[in-house]
Amino acid sequence: MRNHLFQIAIIFSIFTLISVLFAGSGQAGLIEDMQTQIQNRQAQIKQLEEQVAKLQGAIKNNQGQQSTLKKQITLLDSQINQLEFEIKLTRAQISKANLEIESLNNEIQTKEDEIVVNKNYLTNAVRVINEYDQKAPVEIILENDSFSDLLNQLEYVENLQGSIQEKLAGIKTLKIQLSDAAEQQQAYKNNLELLNEQLTGKNLALNSQEEDKQDLLVTTKNQERKYQSQLQTVQQQQKEIEKEIYTLEDRLRMTIDPNSIPPAQKGILNWPVNNVITQTYGPTSQTGFVNDVYSFHNGIDLRAAIGTPIRAAADGIISGVGDDGKYAYGKWITINHQNGLTTLYGHFSVQKVSVGKQVKRGEIIGYSGNTGFTTGPHLHFTVYATNTFRIESRWYGLLPAGGSINPLNYLE
Repeated sequence: MRNHLFQIAIIFSIFTLISVLFAGSGQAGLIEDMQTQIQNRQAQIKQLEEQVAKLQGAIKNNQGQQSTLKKQITLLDSQINQLEFEIKLTRAQISKANLEIESLNNEIQTKEDEIVVNKNYLTNAVRVINEYDQKAPVEIILENDSFSDLLNQLEYVENLQGSIQEKLAGIKTLKIQLSDAAEQQQAYKNNLELLNEQLTGKNLALNSQEEDKQDLLVTTKNQERKYQSQLQTVQQQQKEIEKEIYTLEDRLRMTIDPNSIPPAQKGILNWPVNNVITQTYGPTSQTGFVNDVYSFHNGIDLRAAIGTPIRAAADGIISGVGDDGKYAYGKWITINHQNGLTTLYGHFSVQKVSVGKQVKRGEIIGYSGNTGFTTGPHLHFTVYATNTFRIESRWYGLLPAGGSINPLNYLE
């Protein structure tokens, strides 16, 4: 008669093998299919990125050359076309992120199933060994028909104990892999959230650009002479407004109370968008953008394609929201951080906040654009001493002004 312990061993070993096969086979095929879809989506993303890059190059070449109505319409059409491709690109990236999350879900489920199978194996193995340990030596000897059977039983129990150690080590490894997969999954989810924010911004910016084009066609009645007259008037007014801002803020900088602002320290403010600076703070002779309109740049300009999410540099209260059209900062927002500093964000395509709203560091307050007096899409970012800051009414809208401070004193 076969030994009772061997019968138990055979049954649960077969059960364990079947469980592993069933748990792994279906999930493996699903994960492989997911990976293929992810690779296909990545190829699509690469093609769209190349198309967007070409459109960006074309827009850069045409930027600042809106000397005729036709060129201005062509530029707006190019920007609209670029936004449409960027929306397609973002949607493809969102699709890829969803596939990556689903693939990781399957991988996590597979590892959880493996842990369950290994734990069941351990439960049965421990039960077999306990039954063996509870028997007296004489009883074990009498149960076996021969000395050879006894040795086989002893060897099996010893192997079983070694297998338990291997399974415990395997469970530990699986748990580590499970933790890593969970962290990766959270990273994918965070990326998905950012992509959804970008998609929202691109769609809103697209609507804004289409409205700008329609407004231009309506106000000019598609007539070159009317456009030229408007263009000359706007350019002259832009110069006058910039000179007024320079004169006003030159005086206000002299009224900054050093005791009312935080000492220069990195990290008091976060970057509101990427930290690629296209124009620095200070005299224009040193900022890389010399012009005959103003001689001092009161903030920094940061690269930001139309529709890029713009974030609050720190906690605070929205103290101003304005739209100066083609003048000054265009669509702008100011935040009082209640630490002696007020920040200004200019040239939005879309604003998301209203005066009095409390915002947190990193919260999206709007989407970048090309409104106001600009030579291309970007974010203008100024830091003021709050004790000097004011918002004054002008014929073209509300004008934020104050004593400015170098933003790099506070940005991390």
